[in-house]
Amino acid sequence: MGAVYLWGYTAEMVVKAAYFSLSGLALNDIITWSAHIQPAIAKGIGIGIYWPPQGKGHNVRAWAELLVAERALSPATSYQPALALSVQKHGQRIESLWRETLRYHKNQAYLFEMTQLREATEWFLAHTDQL
Repeated sequence: MGAVYLWGYTAEMVVKAAYFSLSGLALNDIITWSAHIQPAIAKGIGIGIYWPPQGKGHNVRAWAELLVAERALSPATSYQPALALSVQKHGQRIESLWRETLRYHKNQAYLFEMTQLREATEWFLAHTDQL
């Protein structure tokens, strides 16, 4: 189960890093709940992204959708349609398999779930420079 948690957490950090980099934060800037995460979530909700209340700051699908929406605001930063769909698709796949609360429970993942989560996270890692 540790691998499942690690893959999901890795994807979360990659997508959030891409979003906050796009927002103008530097690599060494400290990201806080009140100054960065909460306003980003509010922005996402404001544009119609469903953001589940539980694990609010950890939803990879919602962060991926916000990243795509934020990039779409400017022709200079918008994704090509195929890349935008892939970002959202992989975020959705991760949401279906991973929650940050997995670390608090004894669970047994099926091999196909581990494979799907690993592949979705590997996609984000392989495309980090494009995010």
